[in-house]
Amino acid sequence: METTAAILLATMTLVVLAEPREYDQCYSYESDPYLLMGTKTAYQFVKGTDRLPSIPNCAPVQMWMLARHGTRYPSRKTMSQMQSLDRLRDQIIYNHDRRGNGRLCNPDLEKLRNWQAPMGSHNESIADFLTTPQGYEDMHLLAKRLQSYFPELLRLDPTTVDTQTYKFRGTKSERTMSSMDSFKEGLFNSKYAIPMDEQPYNETLLRLYKNCPIWESSLARDNVDWESERFITINNTPYHELLTNVSIRLGFNYRIKNDSVQLMYDMCRYEKTWTVDRLSTWCSVFTKEEMKVLEYLEDLDYYYYSGPGRDINAMLGCPLVQDMFNHFKELEQGSSGNETKGIFYFGHTITMQTLLAALGIGRDPDPIRADNYHSKQDRNFRTSKLSSFASNLVVIFYRCSDARSPNQVMFYLNEEPLQIEGCQVGLCPWEYLKQRFGGIVNGCSPEFCISPNSSSNLQSHLNLIVLAIFLLGFIRSL
Repeated sequence: METTAAILLATMTLVVLAEPREYDQCYSYESDPYLLMGTKTAYQFVKGTDRLPSIPNCAPVQMWMLARHGTRYPSRKTMSQMQSLDRLRDQIIYNHDRRGNGRLCNPDLEKLRNWQAPMGSHNESIADFLTTPQGYEDMHLLAKRLQSYFPELLRLDPTTVDTQTYKFRGTKSERTMSSMDSFKEGLFNSKYAIPMDEQPYNETLLRLYKNCPIWESSLARDNVDWESERFITINNTPYHELLTNVSIRLGFNYRIKNDSVQLMYDMCRYEKTWTVDRLSTWCSVFTKEEMKVLEYLEDLDYYYYSGPGRDINAMLGCPLVQDMFNHFKELEQGSSGNETKGIFYFGHTITMQTLLAALGIGRDPDPIRADNYHSKQDRNFRTSKLSSFASNLVVIFYRCSDARSPNQVMFYLNEEPLQIEGCQVGLCPWEYLKQRFGGIVNGCSPEFCISPNSSSNLQSHLNLIVLAIFLLGFIRSL
């Protein structure tokens, strides 16, 4: 009897699959998928593709770099939540096979039917770790490319270099340490070639936000506006339509919860970053336009959390700008013969975003909000392009034969030159940059976090940074 029932069920399933079904798209046949997925975007999809050119009549003297860690596993919380995807997948299959609901095409449905959670994605002991092969490759290949672009700085015998030649520093987390090790292996074929700088107990350079009570309290103070923007976004027309359309597409007679949509989106983008040459079956849940809405929702979060949406975020990135300029100031008088060739820092999403906020990169003429999604399709603040996995800001100090302007500086974001007003194809005179950034560098101090005397002290720092950023509003849209 059970055997007969099983055969009947299998036959019914085949009949359902054989019948033509209306569908919105067929992701399995997609030749041009949408690949910008916020902070979980794979670096391969946003990095520059052209070889970085040499600068005529100029020699690179020093490289300063901040990189976000490479592709990682999800957080412990996300891993725990992702275990519910098996049940959600089974319900979607049931909706299509037994209830005749749903608008997934047959190839997408079959791939979802055969989907299994990627190895390691449910192992909470490696939560947030870099232990994905793609994570190591991100940093290893970045080092190799930089080495080929700047052989004068990076193509050296590892037996002849020391901590005076190169400086490495990262935060106290597995994913940044492993990213640093992989980067060293790319440069020197050994992660032990050069030890990293000693990590301070209270990190005020790469993770100032972790040691900044005022930033934490300002999050709580500003929370009403920040959370209200997100609430409005989730309940406004684009996201409301997304929830409705995804629910219908998956065969539900009710609107599924936002948490379920976010889990499917997370698995879609994690799988795409872990295996960049393959489509993720969970991405078939969304249309291209819906992927853009999900990207915008995360952009809106980070815009206020650690981007240009709050002035205090620029203050958090200020010590890194100061560090960069202090290193370059040591070079401006000419060669001493003992110059550091490279300074390499490895941090996190917030590290990168606050640095860019301090430099005025990613600022929009009008802030991004819940109600202006359609007018912000070409926005400057896009986490996919500013802070993807392995995103990096590389700044090169050059000495040139031009007696009028012997020192030049070039900025590269994700291996693409930043087009900067007042500079020639992105190449900036050092004296010009000192004038423009002087207000930030001279007024920068982490003391507002550690021992603030009063709220007026904080406000005076904010006013100085905001004024400086306003004056250097010369960085063009990305």
